[in-house]
Amino acid sequence: MVLGYKTIRKMLSKNKLIEGANYQNIQASSYDVTVDNHILKFKKNEKPISFIDAQELNSMYEEVSITEGYTIEPGETILVVLEDNFNFPNNICGCIRGRTSLNRLGLTVATQHIHPGFRGKLNLTVTNNSVNAYVITPKIQIAQVIFEKMDKKVKKDKLYSAKTSISYQNKDGRQGSIIYSDYIGKVVRHFKGNYYFIEDICMDSESKEYTIIYKNLYDREDSNIWARPAKMFFEEIDPNRKDNITKQTHRFELATDLSKDYTKKNKKK
Repeated sequence: MVLGYKTIRKMLSKNKLIEGANYQNIQASSYDVTVDNHILKFKKNEKPISFIDAQELNSMYEEVSITEGYTIEPGETILVVLEDNFNFPNNICGCIRGRTSLNRLGLTVATQHIHPGFRGKLNLTVTNNSVNAYVITPKIQIAQVIFEKMDKKVKKDKLYSAKTSISYQNKDGRQGSIIYSDYIGKVVRHFKGNYYFIEDICMDSESKEYTIIYKNLYDREDSNIWARPAKMFFEEIDPNRKDNITKQTHRFELATDLSKDYTKKNKKK
């Protein structure tokens, strides 16, 4: 069920859905979200970026103040930080969609889903598909969010706020993609044939490098839990090196078939 004007206003008055909301932004069945004073620009990388390469993914953005306005050129894509601070109850989800007025200018805002229990700020992907350049300034109503009530109560462990791994929860909207967190809970294979389970991704307190925490899925005496810098974890290797019995092109690769024991070749020696 989509929430209407009266319900939205009532919940906003209790600092639900959006904290410190502007009542003038309430529409019949939506709320207009507005631009903050920063955007994230994409920086060109000369080589393809792996989804697991946290450092490369984080370094591909440049934070830019738009207090004096920012000109988005034809064909350009940016991440626009929203000033709205979301505070979703556990029984409400949302969908952010572009505004008709901007669509007719050739500005496309990517649709974005908001999970029940989400709290924090977000950014939106905006692409200029027009032949014209436009100036984006703070406070522009860039998109609209539609609120929907869940048909059943969501279990606490399924809420977005219950995630223990890296997420966008309680962030300020200035983060780029953290798609590398999708690898948490996945099984990977080392080029020497053994299988490992990715426990988590963390940041080294000294070097600020992202680090993969993983455990072996076979017996060994020295350790069961391991850590390796993310930039090394999926680095490219020579498929023809002598100890690369799987002939894979990266140090670790996602495992799609756990039935094959590549290590038998080594055990026979």
